[in-house]
Amino acid sequence: MSGATGFVLRRFPAYRDLILMRLSVDCRFRTICADYKEASDALAVWEQSTTPRAAEFVRDYRRLVAELERDILSELLEHDT
Repeated sequence: MSGATGFVLRRFPAYRDLILMRLSVDCRFRTICADYKEASDALAVWEQSTTPRAAEFVRDYRRLVAELERDILSELLEHDT
């Protein structure tokens, strides 16, 4: 299980089976999940930063993480049968 897979499964445990299925057949979904993990990791780093521009990066990464969460949920709900 890749880091992105485990990360997404922990974030959306109710969709475990659907996530695993989508990851196995959908390259676009795998990319969204990988991007979500990467953006979440970057957000965590910037949240700990004390550099002058940290707040700006935190705001931007929070927005990106929220957008990717919506994309993941949209993909899951679209294929939930």
